[in-house]
Amino acid sequence: MDSLQEQFIEKLEEQYGPWDKTTSRFGPTAFGKIAGDLCISASQFSKLIYGTATEGMYTRSIKNVERLKQSMALQNQLDQLRHSEQAIQAEIQQLQNSTRIGLIKILGIGLGALLLGALIMYYWPKAEPIGFSPNTAINQHPLTPFFEQDFDADFDSPYLRASEVQDYCPCSAYEGRWSLSEEYKLPLPGNRKPGVYYMAKSADVRMKCAKSATGTDKGRVMNGYEYLINEIWVDTYQTPLSPLYFDKEQKAYTEEFNQLQFSENPQFKKVATIHSFFFDKFEIFPDSIVRTGEPCGRFATDVDEQLAAQYEIDIKDILENVLGDLNKTDCQSAPNPFCDPNDLREKESVIAFDCVYTIQTENLGIGGGYPYQKGYRLEQQNYADNLTCVCE
Repeated sequence: MDSLQEQFIEKLEEQYGPWDKTTSRFGPTAFGKIAGDLCISASQFSKLIYGTATEGMYTRSIKNVERLKQSMALQNQLDQLRHSEQAIQAEIQQLQNSTRIGLIKILGIGLGALLLGALIMYYWPKAEPIGFSPNTAINQHPLTPFFEQDFDADFDSPYLRASEVQDYCPCSAYEGRWSLSEEYKLPLPGNRKPGVYYMAKSADVRMKCAKSATGTDKGRVMNGYEYLINEIWVDTYQTPLSPLYFDKEQKAYTEEFNQLQFSENPQFKKVATIHSFFFDKFEIFPDSIVRTGEPCGRFATDVDEQLAAQYEIDIKDILENVLGDLNKTDCQSAPNPFCDPNDLREKESVIAFDCVYTIQTENLGIGGGYPYQKGYRLEQQNYADNLTCVCE
């Protein structure tokens, strides 16, 4: 690792100048400016400088410095072309009364220079962000490359082969991509003040039959890999949940709460976006479907730090404790309207679970749990031909 660290520092000194450890600069350039040039954070840059980065980070960063050097060279060429263009335009001005052929030649030179400049800008080498491949998207399901690739790619799909689907019926009909059927919102107790809410925006789910299931469970058990995007919102009026939004006696949300549209009401402000990943187990019975889920981690993006501080919202505490407790939910089994799995239809079929969550730090004085419904919609079915298993 020392050799990679030395190579990285050597590349930086070639590009920016000697490393002055007393001023945290390379030549006249501050660390922060260099980190920005390389498309990395200040903390990642510090790891690279002081030898605590991974081998991959060093490799990508060295390549990024080399690309930056190429970019500077191209910038110099482009500047020269711009100077040439200006000189040509001045000559055109002087030769306006000259022959038409001469003018056309000059214009051709000018247009050629502009075209070359455009090509340089189009093919300008760009730095590769540390920790992300060029095809990575923050809102893309993390397992997309494993489940979805071109037919002729060097790729082994986790879904059942056509020769296996009858042996794993009915779960073979459920294999594929599912989504959150409807958005839902929940109050988030456990904060210092009222008015903090959780908004479930989307769920991107890949479901596949569990080949490990044997005996009577074969063809009845599915594994689900669920990537969720949710939001944290704050009521700037900090209105108590009850009685306006929740009926304590009925243990149900009021119509005012059901009609709330956070994004359309200036009283509510978004504090953060939450990304979560779940591993699900679904068990299919003729009359019902049972789901159990286990979180595999979550993180926040787009955090409005000023808003969080103003309303005393601890995003880290919400991630680790509040949402951690929220995951301890009690969900009823969902009715199974697809006893005959051939009844499943893309864009139409929904499995909905009625749930109630409780939280150890509940402080809203309601008692009991908070109800919600989570539904999954079939978006893309892996196998949709006739299945021969019988609905018992």
